[in-house]
Amino acid sequence: MTKSHRDIIGIIAFFSVIRMAVACTFGLGVDEAHYILYAINLDWSYVDHPPLVGWIHAPFYTLFGTSEFLVRLPAILLFALASFLSYFFTMKMSGSHKISLLAVVALNSSFLLNAMSLMLLPDEFLLVLIIPLISVILKIEDTGKLKYYVALGLILGLCGLAKYTSVLLVPSIFVYFAFRKRFDLIFSAGTIVSVLIALLLISPVLYWNMQNDFASFRYQWSHVMGPSTLKILSFLSSLGAQAGAYSPFLFGIALYGFYKGFRSQDRRIWLSVLLGGTVLAFTLYVSLYDLSLPHWSSVFYFLFIPIGVYSLGVDSTTLKRRILYFSVGFSLVVTLFLYAELAAKWFAFPDYNSPFRDIYGFDDIAKKADAILKESDHPRKTLAVIDWTMGSRMMYYSLPYHNNVFVTEHRGDQFDFWAKNEPLGYDLLIVDANPHREDRHFAQRFRCDSIQPAAEMELTLNGAKVNRIDFVWCRNFQGEKREVD
Repeated sequence: MTKSHRDIIGIIAFFSVIRMAVACTFGLGVDEAHYILYAINLDWSYVDHPPLVGWIHAPFYTLFGTSEFLVRLPAILLFALASFLSYFFTMKMSGSHKISLLAVVALNSSFLLNAMSLMLLPDEFLLVLIIPLISVILKIEDTGKLKYYVALGLILGLCGLAKYTSVLLVPSIFVYFAFRKRFDLIFSAGTIVSVLIALLLISPVLYWNMQNDFASFRYQWSHVMGPSTLKILSFLSSLGAQAGAYSPFLFGIALYGFYKGFRSQDRRIWLSVLLGGTVLAFTLYVSLYDLSLPHWSSVFYFLFIPIGVYSLGVDSTTLKRRILYFSVGFSLVVTLFLYAELAAKWFAFPDYNSPFRDIYGFDDIAKKADAILKESDHPRKTLAVIDWTMGSRMMYYSLPYHNNVFVTEHRGDQFDFWAKNEPLGYDLLIVDANPHREDRHFAQRFRCDSIQPAAEMELTLNGAKVNRIDFVWCRNFQGEKREVD
């Protein structure tokens, strides 16, 4: 093993060990709890995402059961792989071992990319696949060999199994070949082979949608094309969220790399401009109408943080290098501090404003709910929540007690498929996170023989209030009232 290999393995091992140590110290978030439920309820596809995230969770769940650590282990391993790929990607651009190591440290110092390295999201598969995709496209340009078209079809098919917006990568490939005046590569038998292989891989998604009235496609279309009013504030808020999420300094480095990429003669960088730029442009377009989530543009930052590091690192200007080292160093220090706080939870925050509110105490909530259910002698009883964010956590943390959870909110999402019918005639124990004690008007929302408070629970951390949970009985549930959406 060469010294360069030892160095990159050491850096990736350092971050991976920290993540493994931290992984079991806090509860599951909304999305990661939702995606482990995919594995527990295996299917060909799902309403809100293709199935790959659930399929990757499934063998871990089947072989080892579940825990916070096991739910997060796939994300840790995948990001370690993505970091290796990014190292070799930067090495091919820069030829510098030092710059390539710094690029990997920068990626592992980005706040949101660190979150993704712990919490498996569909976007993380694109981070692993985007660099092999770039390499295969360049191999096709250089050789035109059929085996690279096969590889292209496999990669695009896996992207399609991971996330619907991966379709944005396809036109970028054709645009690249068109710019390079390689129309022979576009209109070739190899392209047909790539398309057929990709379609074969995503056939489970197509099959599931045909069986379910194209629910996924309608759901995604409504999210992208639903709003029609331009919202400049939404655009600015989304852009600001990206700057904060990825680290303000690394955000600037990525934009600098993108700017330099337009004038680069390196095919790898120019192709990255097309692929990453398309993803970023789509995210910014969506944000003109509604808030977009920062991780939607993660492919862009995964490519252009290293490209920005390379662009600044090869510059002989002392000031630019100082900016680079400060940006990466500052982000790294903050990241390590955040990991320490996440594990140790030293600080007390104002009541009901703790950053731990969504990842703290749901195991205790599920245990309390189970105890209340067992106190009732009604033969037909179940848990209920009023929104999907509570639903994902309550379903997961109720697994040890074998309690079903009914989500009363009807959004046309995955929960409507998992709960085919409303539990009419059941006593519903409604579990409601209600920190500000506002009246939820359950009697106005549900048809019940009676609404009865069962208990309340205050979650505290370091002497400060984190969350307040109300447990309310809806006796003999007869459905929702019509006037409530």
